[in-house]
Amino acid sequence: MVHVFKPAVSLLMLSLLAGCAVKEYSAQLSDRVTAREGEPVSYLVGSIGPDSVMPAPQQYQRLLFRQRGSEWGAAAAYTNHGVRQTPQDIEEGQGRASVFVMALKPGDYELYDFQFFSLVNTGYGTYSTSQMAKEKFVVPLRLQPGKAYYIGEYRSRCITSQACLFIQRDRQARDEGIARAQVPQLPSLQYLQLPLERAKPFILPEKGDIQEQTKDRATP
Repeated sequence: MVHVFKPAVSLLMLSLLAGCAVKEYSAQLSDRVTAREGEPVSYLVGSIGPDSVMPAPQQYQRLLFRQRGSEWGAAAAYTNHGVRQTPQDIEEGQGRASVFVMALKPGDYELYDFQFFSLVNTGYGTYSTSQMAKEKFVVPLRLQPGKAYYIGEYRSRCITSQACLFIQRDRQARDEGIARAQVPQLPSLQYLQLPLERAKPFILPEKGDIQEQTKDRATP
């Protein structure tokens, strides 16, 4: 997975030196999981980015998914590094977020890791900082063909420079319209409640959302 999702530092530095704008996609998929035209497809929808409270400052923020039993996967990504940016679909105070729509081959997947990554220029050189889970977690997802699933917004916060996490909330009413502007043929969107207790302490559902989801929605 590293060779698919780790930022290409050399390419980034060349683009910065050239002053070129580089478009980043909030849904980053390997070829092995991408549903091609005419093939069965499942859509995975959500949003990701710094929260308005204690926003994480890292320039690259990702949630990593993979097909169960393989290393082929996808990433939900937020990027804000000079000329490299994902769409800033949501702006709330200091908070920013990008809505992602993944067109995946149906099947069993796992949310298994996250990544915070930055490039820092000190004037004497450039170095990178990175944070990932020390112990990988496994949050299962079963995606059926012809369906579209919303898994919430994931907003990053940092308690310290080395202690960052995601807060998960249900913002389907807001994110759905943005997702449909990206993919007009998106099927009716259904909420997929994930067993995020398996991802603690890296991903924490907001308390009010936990109570609302438990009351109004059944876990698939």
